[in-house]
Amino acid sequence: MTPARWYFQEMMPSVNASEMYGTYFPRANAQLGVNQVDPAWFETAACYRYARVSRAAANQSGFKTVFVPSVYNAKYMEAEQAGTVPRSALAQEVIYGNNAGKLSLDKTYLADAVGTGRVTIYTLHEVRRIEQQSNGDYLLTVRQIDEVGNVLGSFQVSCGKLFLGAGSLGTTELLVRARDTGTLPKLSPQVGQGWGHNGNVMTARANHLWNPTGSVQSTMPAMGINDWGNPSNPVFAEITPLPTGFENWVSMYLAITRNPERGHFEYDAATDTARLRWTRAQNTITVNSAKKMFDKINQQQGTVYRTDLFGGGKAFADDFCYHPLGGCVLDIATDNIGRVKGYQGLYVTDSALIPGSIGVNPFVTITALAERNIERVLAQDFA
Repeated sequence: MTPARWYFQEMMPSVNASEMYGTYFPRANAQLGVNQVDPAWFETAACYRYARVSRAAANQSGFKTVFVPSVYNAKYMEAEQAGTVPRSALAQEVIYGNNAGKLSLDKTYLADAVGTGRVTIYTLHEVRRIEQQSNGDYLLTVRQIDEVGNVLGSFQVSCGKLFLGAGSLGTTELLVRARDTGTLPKLSPQVGQGWGHNGNVMTARANHLWNPTGSVQSTMPAMGINDWGNPSNPVFAEITPLPTGFENWVSMYLAITRNPERGHFEYDAATDTARLRWTRAQNTITVNSAKKMFDKINQQQGTVYRTDLFGGGKAFADDFCYHPLGGCVLDIATDNIGRVKGYQGLYVTDSALIPGSIGVNPFVTITALAERNIERVLAQDFA
């Protein structure tokens, strides 16, 4: 989803919001193939019964709901429901990828890049070391691995300009390691700072027996509870499936909350990794914020939390993160277009630029920001 404009401006005040909402968000949505289910079809689709049940509970409790767009081909999902194509979203595929229907990056941006004839993608290769040579070029030490992580070999690659797109965790680790092992010693102390989990927490409610959620559930969320405009307790909660393949009467949610807490990464020489410093106590705001919303729904509906799904009898899963953000924050560890401070020709392009929170699934925001930044980099650094 595109974030609320007011919150985007608050989190990234140095980025021109008019350009983002007028040019780069629309461009990113188009390039990614963002679409949403047909509302009329949604009302009768058996695979979204779980979403309609949660929608009714939210609306009856005073909360608004909205359709959630995705990059899953909604027409393909309709065909899945009709039984005319192989099932993917309706066959419990999501966490480890969809084998059909989803317009994943290998079908959009990566396909376009390879199509230029100027790009080669090396799968199962991992960059372990970045250093700068005497002529200013960057030397990467790369190891080749198999599907379970066994190292098959290593080699080095040299480049004049280096764009890091390994995500909040990967990009940050590469730079923290380079700074603290001395291969890129001029990197800012701000590298590794400003990390957040986008206020992620999951919870689930037990519905009454007369409110079944369906034995076949689409793994692609199509609706969310939108209370982000609430000044005292902003929450956006995706209505997520629990696709067990049998009726479970469970309504599950991935809540995004406004949590100002931030973590940071420190280099661990013993393991040659960057360790995240984040405590359970820093999740308190997130859990309490989600609890306020779902306590109200449970009270209105006469329902209770499921405490058997997340381990330890917990009603809220606060020990995971779907949306890691930050670590090389724009205009702090980098300049305003992602150039890493201290080094020419070194760029961050990904979720590491976003300061820990954006209020919705950050996929489109990451893409739109990359579109904005690379347009400026091409004009200014490749002219």
